[in-house]
This record gives sequence, C-alpha cells and structure tokens, in this order.
Amino acid sequence: MSSSGIRDADVQPWSSAPSADIVEPTVESALEKERVLRDIVTLRDGLRGLSVRITEVDSENDKLTRDNEMLSVYIDNLTRKSVVAAGTKR
Repeated sequence: MSSSGIRDADVQPWSSAPSADIVEPTVESALEKERVLRDIVTLRDGLRGLSVRITEVDSENDKLTRDNEMLSVYIDNLTRKSVVAAGTKR
C-alpha cells in the first residue's frame, strides 16, 4: 500500500484520479460557467461585427483613394489645358 491508502495494484498508470477526488459542480459554478459562456459568445459576435465593418471601411477607403487619384489626374489635365490655352491667347 502507498501512503495515500490506495493499494499500488489498484492504480493504473496514466489513469485519472480516484473518483473520491472528483468534486461535483455546484449550481453557482454551473450558473457562473453559463454566464461566462454567454459573455464569450457576445464578445465573439461583437468581434465578428467589427471585422465585417473593418472590411467595409477598407473597401470604401480603397474606392475613395482611386477616386481621388482619378480627380487628381483630371485636375492636372485641366490645369495643363488652361496653361496651354492661356499661352496661345497671347
């Protein structure tokens, strides 16, 4: 027998602890676990929503960047034409 009172022959290697050591969950701990799981699900859903919004904003930002580049080219072309037109009027 070992010092814990369990015979060495009764304990198998890699087995779990004897059932006397297992503590039954209380109602309070079950409710706390349920609350924590609900909080996790809520936070996960919020994170998904933020991820979708980030994707939308990133796409909108890319579109606005392209629009700004196009407007810049348009303004440059207008400026060049007006300088050329002003030079030919003299």
